[in-house]
Amino acid sequence: MYTKGDAVVYPMHGAGIIEDLAEQNIDGALRSYYVLRIPIGGSKIMLAMDSVDDCNMRRILPPNDIADLIGGLAELPLPPVSANWSQRYKDNLAMMKSGRLADTAVVFRSLYSREKQRGLSSVEKKMLTTVKKILLTEIMLSYNIDRLEAEQILDKSVSDCCKP
Repeated sequence: MYTKGDAVVYPMHGAGIIEDLAEQNIDGALRSYYVLRIPIGGSKIMLAMDSVDDCNMRRILPPNDIADLIGGLAELPLPPVSANWSQRYKDNLAMMKSGRLADTAVVFRSLYSREKQRGLSSVEKKMLTTVKKILLTEIMLSYNIDRLEAEQILDKSVSDCCKP
């Protein structure tokens, strides 16, 4: 399905490059894995090849699709937001786990707006950091740019749509 060198998005962790294909014997069973390197933080993740479909992993989007989505952040429809932070967290988490960039962007916009207007709980602040990292890694790999340039792109689009 994927090969060494492919750029993919692993929901909840972000975009990365498949650095290697590995096999490991775990509890007497030989399993094949993708070794994924995430550019922010440099973490490596081993994903079992036979469970990739279950985790919503996908290829990164081309730059034009990302530009359209990030540029149209203001037009993304926001779902109804619960007043209860715990329910908001569960709703946002479900959207992030979908693996779709549009859902991830909606979560980012929603949390960013809420932070500017009312502030966030500590758990939601951590989620905002995570969702921003997910977006940044896909922008970085799709555009082949560094983190600073990706942050400038994202910061401009979010500041244009989410004025306090």
